[in-house]
Amino acid sequence: MSGTLVVQSDQSGWTDKQLAVLKQIGVQNASQGDLDIFFNYCQRTGLDPFARQIYMINRGGKWGIQASIDGLRIVAQRSGNYGGQTPTQWCGQDGVWTDVWLATTPPVAARVGVYYKDVQNPTWAVAKWDSYAVPQNPIWKKMPDLMLAKCAEALALRKAFPNDLSGIYTSEEMAQADVDKKPAEAKQVSSIPQAVQYAPEMVADAELIIKSISEVDTIDELRKIWTMESTYLDIPAGGTTLKEAINVRVKELTDKLNNTEVVDAE
Repeated sequence: MSGTLVVQSDQSGWTDKQLAVLKQIGVQNASQGDLDIFFNYCQRTGLDPFARQIYMINRGGKWGIQASIDGLRIVAQRSGNYGGQTPTQWCGQDGVWTDVWLATTPPVAARVGVYYKDVQNPTWAVAKWDSYAVPQNPIWKKMPDLMLAKCAEALALRKAFPNDLSGIYTSEEMAQADVDKKPAEAKQVSSIPQAVQYAPEMVADAELIIKSISEVDTIDELRKIWTMESTYLDIPAGGTTLKEAINVRVKELTDKLNNTEVVDAE
């Protein structure tokens, strides 16, 4: 079945089966115009929306295009003009760049250079902690250097390959944009077809977030995670999804609160 979902170069639009699966993974409320734009991005980049290499996300009533960092790398490599990249470097308040971040505090900035084929000097991009980090996010807490490195790499790839990657951002780059969003209603849970395959990197990230849910002690914090990690809500990982894990933890905290109130009243 997965073969029937592949976007072909000679397609003029989504097939009925592709559209049905897309609507199960978060774009059921998108307009036909937005879906047409998304199709154009998928066909132009050659990225697979059903493997979550590229996806559409709604922010403030507007749909935008995002891709995994692996998706950006794939586009650069397929162009035939990708010449590799420099090792990631990080720096602290002292401004000294290092190839390995060993401090217990997050880096202030990360930088990556991407080589365009036959061009001697790399195209550099710098991502600053204050511009991208979401410190309360479990993954940003656990891997601040890796997350900031992904932002720097995405910036550099887009600068080096603007014709291929213009307008496509990663979830790491857009994390701060989700902080103030209101969470979607839990009742919007929908099943995910078995045919949908997610990138291993995204599944690993989802599993890490799911494991952190049991440590969250307030419903307000769960709402923030729901909002900030909307990309991962429906990804199956460890026998569950982030959406299900949050709902279970909300019930646990609600029951705990109700039991406490009964004891206090007595």
